[in-house]
Amino acid sequence: MIKKTFLISIFIFSFTLVKAQDQQTSSTAQPDFPGMLLFDYGVNILFNNPDDFDISPIRSRSIGFHYLYPLPIGESKFSFHSGIGISAHNYTFADEVTLSIADSTAVVELDNALYPGVDKTKLSVHYVNIPLEFRFFAKDDFRGFTAALGGVFGRRIISYTKIKFDGDQHDKFRRDFNINPWRYGAYVRVGFRGIMLTGKYMFSEVFEEGEGPVVNPLTAGITISLF
Repeated sequence: MIKKTFLISIFIFSFTLVKAQDQQTSSTAQPDFPGMLLFDYGVNILFNNPDDFDISPIRSRSIGFHYLYPLPIGESKFSFHSGIGISAHNYTFADEVTLSIADSTAVVELDNALYPGVDKTKLSVHYVNIPLEFRFFAKDDFRGFTAALGGVFGRRIISYTKIKFDGDQHDKFRRDFNINPWRYGAYVRVGFRGIMLTGKYMFSEVFEEGEGPVVNPLTAGITISLF
């Protein structure tokens, strides 16, 4: 269901982008559409994680789409932005392990007899988010160099583990795994209207207190403005 949602969203966003480009009267013209649609892509890094919860950052990717509406602050070059979006965060284990599906969450080794030739084993968590940020633009009409400082509040909507093994076989277990239903953190963005570098740190832990490994994720990557 989530995959279909992302595919539909990508189609709608791409169509909107093409229409916006058709409406431009010059290379610097702003499409006649309020707000900003942002695409986030990054890798996840965990802090304070125990040895048995080791992940491969380069294979632990996050993607997201967020719509932000800007509110200028007087005549200054600063503005306040708020909006809504969805994101998916993958944590690919470095070892052949997964999470238990019992009442308490623990990291367990995979049975080689059940899962020969393991290619990937991961935890995936999807959220609906409310981002809030203060942003600076060097030029008028939200153009030029930009820097943002913000916070994000999220609600978990789905979580699952997935094991890919023996070529193209895979098992998926959809559970809550005692994952914290809420998350909150802070982020910074630096770059230009079209593309920015982004760093996001979650003050909330991935798992509920006392119900799983104590880990806090950092996501580093890029943000592309679709309009």
